[in-house]
Amino acid sequence: MTIQRILIVSGTHGNEINPVWAVKQFNRKENSLYNGIEYEYIIGNPAAYEKGCRYIDVDLNRSFKESENFGKHKNGFYETNRANYLVDEFGIDGSKPCQIAIDLHTTTANMGTSIVMYGRRSKDFCLAALLQNKFGLPIYLHEKDKAQTGFLVEAWPCGLVIEIGPVAQNFYDQNIINRFSLIISSLREEIDKLKNNLIELPKELVVHVHQGSIDYPRNEKGDIDSLIHPERINQDWKMIKKGDPLFLDSQGIIHKYERDQLIWPVFIGEVAYKEKKIAMSYTKKEVICSKKQWVQEFESF
Repeated sequence: MTIQRILIVSGTHGNEINPVWAVKQFNRKENSLYNGIEYEYIIGNPAAYEKGCRYIDVDLNRSFKESENFGKHKNGFYETNRANYLVDEFGIDGSKPCQIAIDLHTTTANMGTSIVMYGRRSKDFCLAALLQNKFGLPIYLHEKDKAQTGFLVEAWPCGLVIEIGPVAQNFYDQNIINRFSLIISSLREEIDKLKNNLIELPKELVVHVHQGSIDYPRNEKGDIDSLIHPERINQDWKMIKKGDPLFLDSQGIIHKYERDQLIWPVFIGEVAYKEKKIAMSYTKKEVICSKKQWVQEFESF
């Protein structure tokens, strides 16, 4: 295995400040090589971080578009140019190439500590299995959503998002900072165990596969006219069945879930997603058997 650098990105969204603090603390304590694996630390969106806002022009975590022209041109958007810089500097063909990218995020939703994957890449499955086995973290597998693309970790051969919440934007929470520090400190250790055959992947992986998103009910003017139902608040990862309440409007009318398929909601009431017209996303549970191919491809770096 020839993994040499792991890119740790914090502040991809400038108002998610806990990961930045965690990385600063960790960097002071442990910035040396660990069995040949080095961390590269970067604030993803420093301009937005300085201003305490999510982004300057556009969402940086939607700016890594798959295109033959990506990385070859600039436009007026700060985040597009920043995405180009990050890939040019730390991409697999960059001046400081990193084989793995870990993007650290917080959410205002009650997601706990979770892993977000984009697509079904073998290397991602291998790394997610290591972390789920170590910490028991739920996995949100986000795929096949044309409305949301261009995520940072997709620009690297292997990459995961660590998402922790709930916490308000621009609010420090030491417990959340500690959770980030624990995961960062464990990454190289778990990879080293795998490399030296000291650990095996679990036989199966439980994932929540993205199925779609639900907007708030709106009136004819396009304004939100219903709120998330009190029984649904803070119930991320909890199953919803037909007839369960979703929203409550100003007249006291309950909007219920009407489909037969069981779903598991995530990012319920995430503040930053209102502009994307998402009140919550919903998933189905899937059990995926581990494959030797995951480890083989991970070892092929």
